[in-house]
Amino acid sequence: MTDGERLWTGIALSLFLHFSLTLIHASPQEEAPAFRAVLEMESESTLARGGSLPGTGLQSSAESDREEAEKLDRKRRIYLRYLDDVDNAVHARRLDAGNTSLIGVALCAFTIAADGTFHEARIVVSSGRPELDASALRAVAAASGVVRRPDILGTDPIHVSLSVKYQYGLQ
Repeated sequence: MTDGERLWTGIALSLFLHFSLTLIHASPQEEAPAFRAVLEMESESTLARGGSLPGTGLQSSAESDREEAEKLDRKRRIYLRYLDDVDNAVHARRLDAGNTSLIGVALCAFTIAADGTFHEARIVVSSGRPELDASALRAVAAASGVVRRPDILGTDPIHVSLSVKYQYGLQ
């Protein structure tokens, strides 16, 4: 074997090992969460045991009552789907003011009334940029009443905390 053949064999073997190890030890892709809504459970919330604030509670049924368990499971799925729809409605309206240079996250809290409108919207955790915080509150106000609230959720208010995210290329 000549020096040139040994060199090319070494390069080929090195490239083969390099790409083999890269494929074997590739980091797993991070999966996106199913939805971005966050429920804050304060000690007084009806979602927490012994809570006293009015709101949509997520009850549990007796183990022997299968029909009631299925009904409550259906209510939970509808509740989570509704929160996902609210999240999508808010995020679809956050760039309505035309400012696409914002980057950051503002945590907004609001209450959803029986008719699907949002009340008492406020910033819980600021992004550090007043224009981003104002844009997040405008998006919440613009999404108010857009998503029809399912009848199965009742008329009690729903207290929601939602992270409104801004980043380049995010539509």
